[in-house]
Amino acid sequence: MSTLTKYILSFISGLSLYLIMFVALVYFNFIYYTTGFFAFIIFVFIVSVVFRSLAYKFATKNERPDLFYMIFIGSFVIPTLIHVLIFL
Repeated sequence: MSTLTKYILSFISGLSLYLIMFVALVYFNFIYYTTGFFAFIIFVFIVSVVFRSLAYKFATKNERPDLFYMIFIGSFVIPTLIHVLIFL
């Protein structure tokens, strides 16, 4: 797999995590507000750790796995911040 493909996959993974968590937060907030928030924090932490370990595992010699991880986190955090600013 090429480096560009890994960058694109990192971006799509982070964006899909945002979409999944947006739907989950809407669902949980209608039922239990605090349960949705804590589920959000725990799930994002677990996915982040798993993605980071996979990025380091599948990186080749000339690649920087921390960039894959930063793209993943950035493509999740930036839409989340925009969402908070618009809907808060």
